[in-house]
Amino acid sequence: MATIAPSRPTVRVLHLEDNETDQILVAEMLQADNLSCEFVVATSKDEFVDALKEGDYQLILSDYTMPSYDGLSALWLAQKLRPDIPFVFFSGTIGEEIAIDSLKNGAVDYVLKQRPHRLVPAIRRALTTAEEHARLRRAEEKIREQADLLDKASDAILVCDMENRITFWNRSAERIYGWTLAEAIGRNMVQLFSKEPTPQFEEATRSAIEQGEWTGEMEHLTKDGRTVTVQSRFTLIRDKHGESKSKLVLNTDITEHKQLEGQFLRAQRLESLGVLASGIAHDLNNSLSPIVTGLGVLREQGVAKDLEGILSTMETSARRGADMVKQVLAFARGSDTHKAPVRVEQLVKEIGKIITDTFPKNIDCRINIGEKPWPVSGWPTQLHQVLLNLCVNARDAMPTGGTITLTLRNVELDAVEAAQHPDAKPGRHLCLSVADTGTGIPADKIEKIFEPFFTTKGPEKGTGLGLSTTMTIVKNHGGFLTVQSQPGRGTEFTCYLPAEGGTAHAEAAADAAPPPCGNGECILVVDDEEGILAIVRTALENYGYNVLTANNGPEAVVRLAEKGNKIDAVITDLAMPFMDGFATICSLQKIVPGIPIIAASGSESEISGVADRGLNVDAHIQKPFTTETLLTAVHHVLVRKK
Repeated sequence: MATIAPSRPTVRVLHLEDNETDQILVAEMLQADNLSCEFVVATSKDEFVDALKEGDYQLILSDYTMPSYDGLSALWLAQKLRPDIPFVFFSGTIGEEIAIDSLKNGAVDYVLKQRPHRLVPAIRRALTTAEEHARLRRAEEKIREQADLLDKASDAILVCDMENRITFWNRSAERIYGWTLAEAIGRNMVQLFSKEPTPQFEEATRSAIEQGEWTGEMEHLTKDGRTVTVQSRFTLIRDKHGESKSKLVLNTDITEHKQLEGQFLRAQRLESLGVLASGIAHDLNNSLSPIVTGLGVLREQGVAKDLEGILSTMETSARRGADMVKQVLAFARGSDTHKAPVRVEQLVKEIGKIITDTFPKNIDCRINIGEKPWPVSGWPTQLHQVLLNLCVNARDAMPTGGTITLTLRNVELDAVEAAQHPDAKPGRHLCLSVADTGTGIPADKIEKIFEPFFTTKGPEKGTGLGLSTTMTIVKNHGGFLTVQSQPGRGTEFTCYLPAEGGTAHAEAAADAAPPPCGNGECILVVDDEEGILAIVRTALENYGYNVLTANNGPEAVVRLAEKGNKIDAVITDLAMPFMDGFATICSLQKIVPGIPIIAASGSESEISGVADRGLNVDAHIQKPFTTETLLTAVHHVLVRKK
């Protein structure tokens, strides 16, 4: 193998030729035509194979017939190892039929040695064609790389023509929308995403055509019917003549982001609600305090028996209002108030009265309360909501009338019975059931009734949250809920609530005991509400106390400075203008160190703030308070003083 190199090589040529004269002739012909080449000459199969494996060439020039090798074998090997190098035959023995076969097998041209003037043009064409093919391959490779990058993008990228037919669809578009490339190509983009044109899509198209682009949010449908929110950008693509050619659309899935944004906004609204609720809680409880405390005063003075029921209803309503304020505050703050012993039989009786007074007259209410129902620990307002939700559902299930039965009984579950319910624990439970004689629940829907937003009612008759809320409340009380239903024969919901000891009955006995009386002790009452001052003063005086009042903190300081040790205890509100209760307590304790102080407020946070500020008070009472609560607190602080 020999190498013939001109002074300025530009094209590397592998020349398979065993005739040295022909080797020199080809080199001189190309050089004479100003085509600078570097030749690597192979005269045998082995030399050709070695040269083909080791070198980098722009052209292979081959004789067809050689003593030890043939051109077709060389062509086959070149196509296998280096198919990108143009292969040209230069031979004196190649026939027309063989020449055609060679072209079919990958040769780009053939030249007869009898016509050497065709060699240089043929080589130039081959080099030009190879260069164009190489440039095309590079462009195709670049396109593939760009397509891979587009497929790796997290955004849905698609291109559609001016009739909105999709011509490009990347893998992220498949992931977001569920449509494969084959399913999306050629489809109308509008019909794929929203079935029919929307005003927003028409605006996007118009802006893209007029201004070149459009950006905004859209809601699209996926293949499985889900709705996704996307941040969409339309860009108009023009051809080289400036005419509108197609539209590039980039869609970023922001569904989760919008959900988080909605949760954040709801959290902000709840925070604002908490601030608002805390601000009005004091005023609401101040409004209820004269009612609750005044009922005790009226009972002490004596009322006719026919008015006793009215007083009881007023007291129940006022306390229910106070409980509602507590629940709103607890919900707004994201926390719950402390549990308290609950007489569920009282709630059942109240609900029974509501059913009788407000439900259609063709609905009968029956109440079955077992002997001495066990008390439970919980939140009365939430349990009231459970009962009300279940009874309203029962009413809606009986459009033509029927019977609602409220049953309360004690049940003790053993380990075997508790194991039958996922949320149950062995022990004593108060069993509360609400049964109706209505339409019942179909078997295929009974497993879904506790799912949020699932409802069997009409679109304007239910939100699907009642039973979900009921289930949550029962679980928060440590209990569980069961349901039995037969279509056409009615439904029964049963709540199992863990029972407490005898706390509620002990409390009932304590409530039944007469409130403690005073013995002429002097009590200073401080509050900016005239109605509360008047009611508290009357209540205390009716039970043997002397009372001084002050409308604000400065006035209380003056009263204590004047009377000194003649005042035995102070009851002060914590939320007052000019000088709040905290500052008032500090001032009063400086004047008479150790004087018994009872802090009153309609807000639990204000009461807990007393200790947080390092103040020492003897008792707390939360508005609205009953006469019994007031008298008990005063009695206890006076006893400790002695």
